[in-house]
Amino acid sequence: MKTGLFIRKYDEVEWEKMNKNKCLFLGSEGCIYKLPHKNEIVDLKNKIKDMEIHIITPLVSQMNLQLAKDAIDDLISANAIDSITFNDYGVLYYVANKYKYSNIKFYLGRLLTKSFSDCPWSDHLNRNEEDFVKKYMNGFALNDPRKIKMFKDMGIEGAHLSANHKNAEGLKEIAQNGFDIIVHLNTIIGSSSRICSQAQYHSLSYPACKDKCEKPAVLRLSKVWSLKEDGYIEPSKEVKRMVPDYYVAGNITYYRNPDQELLLDMSHLITYGVEDSHFGTYVYA
Repeated sequence: MKTGLFIRKYDEVEWEKMNKNKCLFLGSEGCIYKLPHKNEIVDLKNKIKDMEIHIITPLVSQMNLQLAKDAIDDLISANAIDSITFNDYGVLYYVANKYKYSNIKFYLGRLLTKSFSDCPWSDHLNRNEEDFVKKYMNGFALNDPRKIKMFKDMGIEGAHLSANHKNAEGLKEIAQNGFDIIVHLNTIIGSSSRICSQAQYHSLSYPACKDKCEKPAVLRLSKVWSLKEDGYIEPSKEVKRMVPDYYVAGNITYYRNPDQELLLDMSHLITYGVEDSHFGTYVYA
């Protein structure tokens, strides 16, 4: 497993770390305005010749589809990137067809590989199910050789996964079917939306909103609704244990991956282990 750093924008790059690691995942899973520019990619390559540059592209609204296409076309023309990750099927279809014979690897993003096990309380919801049902529910949509073949035929070579102990068997199956596995070591995606939660909360629009998602807000459970009490009550210890702190970065909500040690033990199955640079820079909402 090779480790890389996930950074949202060029001016967040820490050059000392990059000189040691030389593997960068740059972009956003949720915001089209976070895509880097061609000149930034060229500058990265000029400063660190043997750096791997992996571009992460976001979920894209119809209004911004052409913007996304043009931006990706421009990035590819730099001849300096190693892979592109897609979190939108429309953008994936466009690029995979137009650049089918390029030397760039194409990967599925986490918004396209989400699993029921991404829900922190999925074990609680599955508590009365048989083991085979739990295994199926906790797997990935890619736990089907026919789907992997279909994506391979499109030129897709791997997938980003939010992996944990509940879906570890599913990860193994995907790796055994010849897909590159890119695991995010310190985050799991809880939810995503086409509306930017932070921009909406602050009543801002781009570009005035862009500094808000640089410091993800923390959502912490304080009360739960009780039908019995017909109102909000203090959560029980069991509920507090199940519900983690959530971190809202733009239109993506993350929580801390509790199974980093397990993923390191599975490193022989993983092509890249990605660490999110935003962890440690949170503010409380």
